[in-house]
Amino acid sequence: MRLTLRWLCALTALVSLGSAVAVLVSDLTVPGYREHYRDALWFVSAYAAVQLFMAVEFVRDGRFLPWLAVARAAAGWAFLAFFVQLWPQWRWWTPGRYVYLLFDWGESSKVGLFALVFLGRGAFNSFAAFYFSEPWWRPLRQRRPLIGRLVTAAAVSAVALCVWAFFQLVREEALTVSPEAQAVADFVYQNLDCATVRAKDGQTTTDLRQQGERRYQVRIAYGCALTRVSVRAEDGRSGAAAGSQLACCREGG
Repeated sequence: MRLTLRWLCALTALVSLGSAVAVLVSDLTVPGYREHYRDALWFVSAYAAVQLFMAVEFVRDGRFLPWLAVARAAAGWAFLAFFVQLWPQWRWWTPGRYVYLLFDWGESSKVGLFALVFLGRGAFNSFAAFYFSEPWWRPLRQRRPLIGRLVTAAAVSAVALCVWAFFQLVREEALTVSPEAQAVADFVYQNLDCATVRAKDGQTTTDLRQQGERRYQVRIAYGCALTRVSVRAEDGRSGAAAGSQLACCREGG
């Protein structure tokens, strides 16, 4: 069990390290990349160094392993606590952005991202911290049974809460996302032309679209950095499509 958990933790650190290295290479070699993502080279380098250190410690079963496991869990819970405020910027700002892209299945479904955030950063990291910190809390259960049991209950509750939140979000998505509205959003987004994007950069338009016997309210927020199409069906469910239009704006330049 310990060996498997160690290697899983090392693997997650290596995946994040790979993303950071890709970001660093792009910052240094791709024109405009660093300015677009506003990367600080020192921060990307530090992030990569931390991920490398964690991967090595988990593989070696080093003496810092319990501390790193607890730190990962604490960082994950801090992220979850401020998820609504952090997520719109963090997913692009973090040097681990390519990890999130692996789980980003488009606007039609957020199940992959929900799994990464709540099952990965939340439940898995909490369980790993609980397991690897056993030498700390096991004696506490013997010396202070009540406090020890409270610590154990808190760890188990943290894992259960993350799993519960994941399934709740999946259920909510099924109730609010319309496959038909999503198809309309994809069609509208794919048929946006560069001239319109450049002309309406920073503007938002709304109109009604007919698809067969159904009507859909379409809202388009134009922007070079991000253009987003939101579609609401008559039953209240919705769909969305979004992406960068920097290529169009460069053409206009």
